[in-house]
Amino acid sequence: MVMDGRSNKVILVSHCIINSNSICIGPKTPSIWPAMINEVVEVLMRYKVGIVQLPCPEQLVYGFVREGITKTEMDTVEYRSFCRRIAEDAAELVKKYLENGFRVVGFLGKRASPSCGVKTTQITLEGRNVEVEGKGILVEELENELKKRGINLKLIDFERTEVEKCLRELEDMVKA
Repeated sequence: MVMDGRSNKVILVSHCIINSNSICIGPKTPSIWPAMINEVVEVLMRYKVGIVQLPCPEQLVYGFVREGITKTEMDTVEYRSFCRRIAEDAAELVKKYLENGFRVVGFLGKRASPSCGVKTTQITLEGRNVEVEGKGILVEELENELKKRGINLKLIDFERTEVEKCLRELEDMVKA
């Protein structure tokens, strides 16, 4: 642990939590939070938790201005491999933080995201986009990579229709 005044606490977050500009066309999030989800950042600032922002695989693979697609459409060998590389790097970073005495409080994803959903994701079912229980592709790969390294990390997600509930869950995670 480094004893120079830093908090020694970090959290991994989905890219779009801190950068609404990375979201596909369609979701209401940018109209509510045009730059970032301010309330999340405020909680992390209050508890002095450093933010490790993961890259957005959807933005990097499908482009900056893109329509939303589902996990069903995204789940290709190439896309999963791309997410695995991000997850490997993130898991290695978590391992190094832990080895150096830091506390990694968890991961904050984005509910219903085909990449970063923790509780739910979007799939195509009978030609329609539906939200179902399950994890996004990046989250699945992150869990696998953390497990390979013997790391158990709490995963939660943010949902714009349950702001207060999500913020309480985040606050409980970072202050524990």
